[in-house]
Amino acid sequence: MPGGIDGLFNIFEVNPETLKYDEAAKQADIDQYGLFTYIEFNEILPVSELVFKAFNGQYLKIAVGKGLIDIHTLERLVDMYSEFLINC
Repeated sequence: MPGGIDGLFNIFEVNPETLKYDEAAKQADIDQYGLFTYIEFNEILPVSELVFKAFNGQYLKIAVGKGLIDIHTLERLVDMYSEFLINC
């Protein structure tokens, strides 16, 4: 993974035997933190719906809730990579 994008991956626990997300733990995280809707996320960080979907933006609410990343870092990443996402 390129540097500077911690918090955008490894949001959920993985079962070491199946190498799949632990579905029970994933659902517990969703129940605890919720998921971003595109509208909610776009009010915080204006990005296209295509970009939101491409980066699984709904799950970033869990990453923020767990303290893996914060909104200011997400803003910085959007600014940093916006030139690559401009046509999306």
